[in-house]
Amino acid sequence: MPSTTHAVGNAEITAILDVETTIPLAALFDGSGDPLPGGPEAAATTYPDDFSVDAWRFRAHCFMVRTPTRLTMIDAGIGGPDAAFGRWLGVSGSLPDDLAALGVSPDDLDDVILTHVHSDHTGGSTARSPGGWVPRFPNARYHLHGADIEWMRSSADEEELREFSEVIAPLEAAGQLDSSVADRTVSRGLHLRHTPGHTPGHRCVLLDAGDERVLFTGDLLHFTFQLNDPGFRAPGEHDPDEACRTRAACRPCGDGALDPRDRARPAVAARQDRA
Repeated sequence: MPSTTHAVGNAEITAILDVETTIPLAALFDGSGDPLPGGPEAAATTYPDDFSVDAWRFRAHCFMVRTPTRLTMIDAGIGGPDAAFGRWLGVSGSLPDDLAALGVSPDDLDDVILTHVHSDHTGGSTARSPGGWVPRFPNARYHLHGADIEWMRSSADEEELREFSEVIAPLEAAGQLDSSVADRTVSRGLHLRHTPGHTPGHRCVLLDAGDERVLFTGDLLHFTFQLNDPGFRAPGEHDPDEACRTRAACRPCGDGALDPRDRARPAVAARQDRA
């Protein structure tokens, strides 16, 4: 899949498109959230890059952040066809091949930040081996909010428990999973911010790169129109009302950059200059 690299201050960000597919609107807007504003025809006309009259164009991105001292992956994609997301939609992520094309070995990663526990963000964290599932990035410290870990661990859903055993449990067993819950600094310039609602432990990641800041928002927003309508209750949210409050609390601070204490934008990153 295509990747693009941008220099941001003293850092370099590579956006990797792990998978692109479509999800039928009837399956997506299943009654767990608000109906699509204006209906399918209006969405397809206003946002043709995102919607057709019967489907949503789904794209999962991972972001590789290279700073002067660390190499970090933000989200790990969907994994292979045998991972949870692949079993659902019959697709496979391209992250391993994309990293190889970029000259990056799995051994090179220092940190893997998982914005939340859903399979399209965590599936590529592990790989199947003859002895079972193991961390894909053997030297990396994985960061996932403890509330998400316990939420999935206590699930009554058989498929979610299988996913936990294939993705989260191997990271725990290897001693590579950091489940701390405080907002904190992972490495110089990279900060974790709790933005709950989509899942109990959902996080955004703030990159402070000298003259610029970039916010990686995970699934804080799903759709372009939510930038102007943070109160839209998206389907599939753990707590839709809390997710709306979190989105609404996003605001720029006085110097034109995003305040690290605030909530903020989608799997693309929001970038602001500090001029």
